[in-house]
Amino acid sequence: MSFYFPALAIEEKDDYDSLIVRPSKHIANPRRINRLMYKRGFIGFQKVKDDLYVVPLNESDKKTKIAELKNSGLFELVEPDYKFTLDEIPRSRNYVKIIKSNESNDLNDNTNLTDISNLTDITPNDKDFSSQYYLKEINATKAWNVTVGDSSLVVGILDTGVDAKHPDLEGKVLQGINLSSQNYSDQIGHGTEVAGIIAAKTNNNQGIAGIGWNTNVLPIKITDENGQARVSTVVVALEQAYENNVKIIQISLSTNQFSQTLKDAIQLAHDRGILIVSTAGNTGVQEVRYPAAFPGVIGVGAINQSKQIEYYSTRGDHVSLVAPGSSIYTTTLNLGYSAVTGTSFSAPQVAGTAALVWSILPGLTNDDVKDILFQSADDRGENGKDPIYGYGVLNTEKAVAIAKSTKSTFEVQQTLDEGIGKTWITK
Repeated sequence: MSFYFPALAIEEKDDYDSLIVRPSKHIANPRRINRLMYKRGFIGFQKVKDDLYVVPLNESDKKTKIAELKNSGLFELVEPDYKFTLDEIPRSRNYVKIIKSNESNDLNDNTNLTDISNLTDITPNDKDFSSQYYLKEINATKAWNVTVGDSSLVVGILDTGVDAKHPDLEGKVLQGINLSSQNYSDQIGHGTEVAGIIAAKTNNNQGIAGIGWNTNVLPIKITDENGQARVSTVVVALEQAYENNVKIIQISLSTNQFSQTLKDAIQLAHDRGILIVSTAGNTGVQEVRYPAAFPGVIGVGAINQSKQIEYYSTRGDHVSLVAPGSSIYTTTLNLGYSAVTGTSFSAPQVAGTAALVWSILPGLTNDDVKDILFQSADDRGENGKDPIYGYGVLNTEKAVAIAKSTKSTFEVQQTLDEGIGKTWITK
């Protein structure tokens, strides 16, 4: 079988203006490091965390400077501080202004259901719910019979920031963290769009529905005014997420350049119990994209309304799941709504579903949740995992059904073993 991959890929290997370095153990004193760097003409040497530093570069001599530092014997690690790009398909945003209306908190709470077969669709009273075709495509509307999420479970959104004043996000957004620019607000809209998919206020007689009615989000702004983020910023963001008790991290940016620094940071976050969901990329070709390709990360591609792979969705072994990616109606800037496209908006559907699964069984590990998402997916393409669809199409209903139906078995296993049992997930 052969596949056609449109040529959307771009070369990203020279897209950096600084280096990440780790000094050798024998010169770990910060003052000595500063003196050594100053003598070599490096100014603005900044600490990222622990033993990592960022070194600014001039465009004209950056390759020469890399070689100089690598050959100096002063550093264990020298690598470019690569930039990430947002995984959305560029378009003009047509904002739709909204007017606040009286809110209703009359939620359809069926969280105690024991019969999870033949579930019906829950239809919230949000005025634009009919524009959110993707919620039925992934069966979130049926999953709501089982759970609508838990407010104590926080999804960290590493992105452009989130407009916490949006009427469909008010009360769902925790105090944000700004790691990039002086302006804390979302000036691009991308992060606000991601947040709406995951956690928009639901059943409030206005706007849209979020996958997690009760899920909260923590925005960590990592991008500059152009929507780009550096590896060093993402590393700090991962640390901030952990310190703020985030369970799930959503990253809707990617690069095709490998970074050992980023790999180490992703691994540390995983070891700390955080589940990381990332985009597969929008290049339309078969190539590796990071951070999706790192172990433990769920890489998400995009499908259309016929559940066929989208032309722009990147293919490769890093693809774990796919979800709808085109005309995703969600919150955006100016207190409005917009239909957006790209794997940037497929991945948050997975993050939102993970939050629902975890709300049923808080004792799950990040790998447990990941396995449930994979095993509940609707297989497409070649049997089993493939580079186009991964394990298949996200199925929120099946994911929460597995968690619900095995909850008592899991809790007994956990008690008996004084730890989390793994045998309850069936292949």
